[in-house]
Amino acid sequence: MVPGSVPAPDSGAEFSVGPICAVPNQAIAGRFADDWILRRSRQAKASNEVLTATQKTIARALLAIGMAGSLSLLLFVEVPGHGLWHRALLDSAHAPIFAAVAVLLLLMRAPEARTRRSAYVIAFVAALVLGILIEVAQSLGGRPGSAFDVMTDAAGAAAGLALWSLFKRQPGNHPWPAIAIALAGITFVAWPPLQAAHAYAHRAVVFPTIVDFRGPEGLRFVTTEGSPAWIAALPAPWAQAVDERALRIRYDERHVAAMRIVEPQADWRGYSIVAVDVTNPAARELQLTFRVFDSAHNGNHSDRLNLPLVIPPQTRTTIRVALAAVESAPQGRSMDLARIADVMLFGRDGQPPAELYLSRIWLE
Repeated sequence: MVPGSVPAPDSGAEFSVGPICAVPNQAIAGRFADDWILRRSRQAKASNEVLTATQKTIARALLAIGMAGSLSLLLFVEVPGHGLWHRALLDSAHAPIFAAVAVLLLLMRAPEARTRRSAYVIAFVAALVLGILIEVAQSLGGRPGSAFDVMTDAAGAAAGLALWSLFKRQPGNHPWPAIAIALAGITFVAWPPLQAAHAYAHRAVVFPTIVDFRGPEGLRFVTTEGSPAWIAALPAPWAQAVDERALRIRYDERHVAAMRIVEPQADWRGYSIVAVDVTNPAARELQLTFRVFDSAHNGNHSDRLNLPLVIPPQTRTTIRVALAAVESAPQGRSMDLARIADVMLFGRDGQPPAELYLSRIWLE
């Protein structure tokens, strides 16, 4: 190097300036970018959590509204109609409602908890408690509660949860327990409509017999207005065949001898006689009234047939009434023999304890 001259910048030093200054700047920029991404990720996650919580709240509210709407059908909706079909279908209608309620109760739980067996048990028990509370509320409101309705509620809830578990079945889980529960619940619910269908079929087959008591089918359309009654063998002095059966009705000072057909075969046209086969085994005569009215009946005593009958003591009697007399019985109009709505045989109040046997009522 020449004395007094200024040293020339070293080429290595010249190229080292850039890397020495650039490395810290890139690290700082990277940290800023990472911090920004992390903050944005946390904000998005928090936003998603808030959105998920809101969605869960809305979903649970909708499920609760759906459950309340289903239960309100039982509490506040009166379905018009009458007869055996009406009663059977109303009773069975509890099942699909409580199947939906039980599944809705299950869906109100967290998704990860819905697959547990305990969640299904809790949903079933909760649905059953709701069913009991509804029957209590109905009884307080003037409508009689029903243990059978509670059993139908339980069957519907069990079947609904079993079918839902089959729909959501995890691989490896055996389906047979759920299938068995579903089939048991559906069978219990379907039994009353099936019995009603059998009763209607029997009524059609035996017509022109209005009612007979050779088997339990005769009881499906009959009420005894609170008097103790059951199908029994007719006592030997009056039986016309071995083990002939009839409806045995006990009466006393508190219970009137009564038998009412609430849904008789309606069309009596083409026949001329209605006959009643009744046995009075008591040692005194039995005074009865034979009542018939049609679907246009206005509730007045003068708008129906009210025929007094006297059954001699210890006698089996067949009473025949001309349908012309039935048709002309209402005051101011003719009874519609195509729309007979009610047939009843009943005694007087305050009778001493005794019993009667009713074998059948038929048309000739």
